[in-house]
Amino acid sequence: MIEKSFINKIYMIQILKNFILIFFLYFLIIGSAYSENITGANTINKDNTTQKKFNADDTSLTITNSATLSLNAQQTVHINAKDDGTLTVESGSSVTSTGSNAVQGKDQSGLTITNSGTISADGSKAINLLNAESSTVTNNSGGVIKSNTNTITFTENSGTANIATINNSGEIYAEAASSGTTSNNAIRSEDDTDNVIIINNSGGHIHNNNTSSTALQSATVFVSSASTGTFTNSGKIENKGGVNTFAIGIAGSGVTVTLKDKGKVIGKINVADSGHTIKLQHGVGQGYFYEITGNGTYSLQDLDGNPVIKGSAGSIGQGANEMIDEVLGYKSLSLRKSITRFKQSDEYFKQGEGWGEITTSFLKRDGENSSLKLGSETIGIGANIIQPISKNKNIIVSLETGSLNISQDHDIDKFSLLTGIYFDKIEISENINSELYLLGGAGYNKSDRKILTNTTTSGELNITDSYENYEFLIGNKINLNSLFPDVSLNFGYSHTPSHEESKYFKWEEKDIYNGSIALSDEYEIIKNKKTNFYLSWIADARSVIDDNVQIFYANGTKGSYYQNNDLKKELSLSTSLNYEYKFSKNNTFSMALDGLQTSQDTSGIQANLVYKYKF
Repeated sequence: MIEKSFINKIYMIQILKNFILIFFLYFLIIGSAYSENITGANTINKDNTTQKKFNADDTSLTITNSATLSLNAQQTVHINAKDDGTLTVESGSSVTSTGSNAVQGKDQSGLTITNSGTISADGSKAINLLNAESSTVTNNSGGVIKSNTNTITFTENSGTANIATINNSGEIYAEAASSGTTSNNAIRSEDDTDNVIIINNSGGHIHNNNTSSTALQSATVFVSSASTGTFTNSGKIENKGGVNTFAIGIAGSGVTVTLKDKGKVIGKINVADSGHTIKLQHGVGQGYFYEITGNGTYSLQDLDGNPVIKGSAGSIGQGANEMIDEVLGYKSLSLRKSITRFKQSDEYFKQGEGWGEITTSFLKRDGENSSLKLGSETIGIGANIIQPISKNKNIIVSLETGSLNISQDHDIDKFSLLTGIYFDKIEISENINSELYLLGGAGYNKSDRKILTNTTTSGELNITDSYENYEFLIGNKINLNSLFPDVSLNFGYSHTPSHEESKYFKWEEKDIYNGSIALSDEYEIIKNKKTNFYLSWIADARSVIDDNVQIFYANGTKGSYYQNNDLKKELSLSTSLNYEYKFSKNNTFSMALDGLQTSQDTSGIQANLVYKYKF
């Protein structure tokens, strides 16, 4: 009995040993299929389901030929605390995980990830940079980096993670629609990190969908740092939970956010803690309004020099307000050229007959960043009518309508009417006389501008305005003998009452005065019974005499605009060719063509064609 029992025990022990051996071999085989240690340069050009674990420094892995590296678990690519690793996912290829951390880049330094394909995790963290140093993620145009929650994270378990760069030209997003206490950011760095650089280039789109009431949990991009961090957006940052959710959250210390170019932000900006800076670089004259919440402290800078107002962040391109003195000067110049054509006409020499013309004009002004000079184009149609009422005394009516297209998506439709009196000959001496004009009137302006804002689902907003303005022009010209050019002094005044745009912006009233001195002359080329052909020119030096500072409000916060001194003065030269031909006693054709060039980089052309038939 003892011997048999002993034999049975030996037999059972042997069976157990065999079972353990089989069990060990099974998991060894399965483990080998699950994970592969790699070193050196490695390429995957066909579908693969084995985890790739970096097992040495300077290891590289390239996914190419539209291959998919997938894992029915987490950590599809495990950097495994090895330094200076490289992961490249080419266009059409992908790295996927059914769990979390499709790319686990923790406890390492010098990792470079370049994605032109897809990196995705069904759980959280497509890329996890935990305890990482000097790591770079580049997502090229067409590249997709996605996960269910917290797509790219940069955090630290102990100490401070340092120097990470995320450069995006493709799409980075968290798929889950979440709320409450769920944390779900597309990109996230917390305040135990430092020197984080996040760049979203033009064409880049970073988005999530989280309606949580805190920025840490819900912001599309959340940037916190121990001492410094930067986030620059030229693309699109969007929280699809709506404009009342958070698109950008900043916390910690020393975070700089730069919103530039035509980049869009959809969702609020939240600021926590202190020492942050928000910079705007959307271009000279670009209007914008960004809602900023939170109890943190920050400074505002507009890198183009536009006046920017705190209390959220708002700036409005001055548009027509910056150009009032210039437009006023051009009206005076145009009026003087019209008077010259009248004095060369048959109607003037016959005395008592009314005269009129219809003109078309085009003006183009180049912008200049240093002085906040806005580029613009103006197309106008005008009519000038002069009717004698007694000897040397005439009534003038001048109408003008046109469209002013200002850089940065600002258009103004304008209509103005001026009327007054013109004394065509005031004797001074035998060879010298003068002429005098006085006109006053009003204009109507309809404005439509597009601003950038985080308060709409498009990141843009069209705002409208309509307002009147009142103008007065006076000028006196001394006509000398034929040896010398004529000299004139001209004065203009404009008053724009206070007015309010349809959203965010309000303007206080503004008065502006300008004056000019000009030399001019006319030269007859051909003059007979049928033909009158002559050349005329005006050289004009204009300056603002006094102008009120433009006071404006953005969402109720007061701001001011001071016109640059370089914009207050302008030298203009205009030359005209004027031609008139009489087919018969009752049929006359006339044409005038003049050009304009100024020291404010404004060039223009004005023309009129007139056919007259007397019944």
